[in-house]
Amino acid sequence: MFSQRVFVVLFSLLIIARFAFALPSYGAPIEGEPLLAPAGKEAPRKPLIDVSAKNLVVLYQNEKNPIIERFSLVGELAIQWAAGTSNSGSYGSWDLPVNTRWDGIDVRRWRVGFESRWFESIRLWGMIDINPRWDPVYKDIYELAASYVRYEKLTTSVGKIRARYFTQEYDTPNRELLVFERSLLVDTLVPRQLTAAWINGKTGNWVYALAAYAGDYEPEFTRFDAGTVVQASLGYDFASALNVDKALVKFDNQGSTSSKNSDGPGRFIDAFSLNTTFQNGCFYGYTDILGGIGRATQGDVWGVILTPTYFLIPNKLQSVVRYQYAHGDNNGIKLHERYEALAPEIRMTKGTGSDYNAVYLGFIYYIYRHNFKVMTGVEYNNMAGGSKNFSGWTYLMGLRLAF
Repeated sequence: MFSQRVFVVLFSLLIIARFAFALPSYGAPIEGEPLLAPAGKEAPRKPLIDVSAKNLVVLYQNEKNPIIERFSLVGELAIQWAAGTSNSGSYGSWDLPVNTRWDGIDVRRWRVGFESRWFESIRLWGMIDINPRWDPVYKDIYELAASYVRYEKLTTSVGKIRARYFTQEYDTPNRELLVFERSLLVDTLVPRQLTAAWINGKTGNWVYALAAYAGDYEPEFTRFDAGTVVQASLGYDFASALNVDKALVKFDNQGSTSSKNSDGPGRFIDAFSLNTTFQNGCFYGYTDILGGIGRATQGDVWGVILTPTYFLIPNKLQSVVRYQYAHGDNNGIKLHERYEALAPEIRMTKGTGSDYNAVYLGFIYYIYRHNFKVMTGVEYNNMAGGSKNFSGWTYLMGLRLAF
């Protein structure tokens, strides 16, 4: 196992070094080349901070080819170590199931795939999850989808994706997350990867998305036997009015038709999120007011998320603070399975409760954008109202690689 881990990490580092440093012109944005500003309109201002991930392994690129314009390999590896102390005992990444870790190291995400552009207007991409112990290597299809786009006002897509058009954190690509784990209430409400048809786009300062998902999670594709999940999102960017880099205010809604729906939608009939994203200079932050209406015995939930960040060294060292509050009727919320719910005295109940507070402080050092970064952080968690209150500190270190 040790040689396997060393090979994976070194191979990922080699890819990043080869394409990011030796041949920087090979790098391309993950979401494709930016559209040019229409004639007569001013191009968007260039922000001081830009650490967005690049698609580094572009195997073929020719914009003049009428059939295939680009084909790239993509992948990501997220590994982390966690240790916690609490009034319910000690816990850590070594308490996770053995097939999800390398000894005491949590293999949080390990994926490989491709991204391509065809016929000037079609984007085709896919990724698979890999088992940390290669037994077997293949785990499931994470995403496999196709989009048709001629203008940024309208993109039409179909396939299996992470159902991401709900909340700010879940809409953020995994490789660009600023914290180790998404907020407790976000994880409570969202589904997993689902088969869907959706539209999204941007017109002026407005952004929108509307997605309909088959409700069942499957390792490959849907069986269409678990109802429907619908997500709708509408936002407006006030950046030009405020003369800042970004000031997006967005309202997201998620509806569920069946208790058989995957994860969060199976427990909540309806959910909402009013979120903001603000960026100017070295400051970046996001907020979220969110909640869900419970189904059957599941209590209603609501909460707030506040996440200010600041680059102490532009494009290199970023400090991150996050505060969470969540409330759940009828003890309707429970601690994160990573990692607080692993504490021995609450492992059976998963740390259910009615009121949750958490404060996170962390730092990110960007060796090369979001493609290669080191993260460290500490989080205080408190859950009250259940059969046993929980109070604990979790210490985390991690490495993120993406190409």
